[in-house]
Amino acid sequence: MVLIKATPSFYSAEQLDAYLKCIGLENLSREPTLENLTRVSQQHLCRFAFENTSMQYTKSGFVDVNPAAVYERFLSGKGGSYCFGHSLFMLGMLRAIGYRAYATAARGTGGMSTEFLEFSQPRHIILFVQIPRADGSPPQETYVVDVGVNLMGPARPMLLREGEVILGAAPPEKHRLIKAPMPYSSLEETDEESRAVADNWMYQVNLDTRGKLLPEGRWRIMFAFGGEEYSVRDFEAFSFVVLYKPGGILNDRIMASRWEPYGDGLFARLVLSKRHRVMWYGGEEVRTLKELHNEQDRIDALREYFGISIEEGGERYLRDIFMIGPKPETV
Repeated sequence: MVLIKATPSFYSAEQLDAYLKCIGLENLSREPTLENLTRVSQQHLCRFAFENTSMQYTKSGFVDVNPAAVYERFLSGKGGSYCFGHSLFMLGMLRAIGYRAYATAARGTGGMSTEFLEFSQPRHIILFVQIPRADGSPPQETYVVDVGVNLMGPARPMLLREGEVILGAAPPEKHRLIKAPMPYSSLEETDEESRAVADNWMYQVNLDTRGKLLPEGRWRIMFAFGGEEYSVRDFEAFSFVVLYKPGGILNDRIMASRWEPYGDGLFARLVLSKRHRVMWYGGEEVRTLKELHNEQDRIDALREYFGISIEEGGERYLRDIFMIGPKPETV
């Protein structure tokens, strides 16, 4: 097993305290345990939205995923971020608590197929986390933590182990890890050393892209990732591609989602729908929380349901295809 060394955090003890208070865990012990890892990651998902409103409601369209900028946005109550911002922030907070952790890049897939598809450029971030042992001996297990998925992300840390299956936010959702080579790999799979290099972790879900349960035994790949460590600068570069690549996954919609507790250890997801509604998904139950009839309705809903504050006049920067109702004068 690869061992992760103790690494200084981006954040101070005072910043950690402020963050834990913000997510309602001010009384959490600062012990790096599996229980605390689960509580922190779940509370984070409930408190801060996955969102891309800075891309649509600001003149620059820029989303700063640097840990300092993300901390200021989260703790000032302005809003959330997307995957790179969320997970770099979480990496810093986990290191501040005392976890051993680093980040790797992941490639995404698209569409409905459960077969191997064409994978994207690195457009996602995964955290590897190890829990230090009290006796000082090396950690025995590595966990995958991902707080940066818009929908169908893991609801708890996932043991990095082939065939590992965990419950998702609520039944019937499940997640699985397998190892397999990328479909375009040039490496010889029959050779043991080559296969070891070619194999990637494949993160799978048992739901289709609409959240419907797949037939028994079928899984859909969401992300593929290896074990290489990437830096903040790497993810800032990956984020730049996500922001400005034509046809990018975040360019064609206004996105916002957040979790909330639902039953004993389960979670529902609140989602800003492309059909101008705020939706609630809890397992197989679906509710419409609010219909959005104009742009002010959406701005109010972003604040009420997702904790996102749009700067006054921000709607003037929206592209016509995003507007609900008439567009204000262009700035």
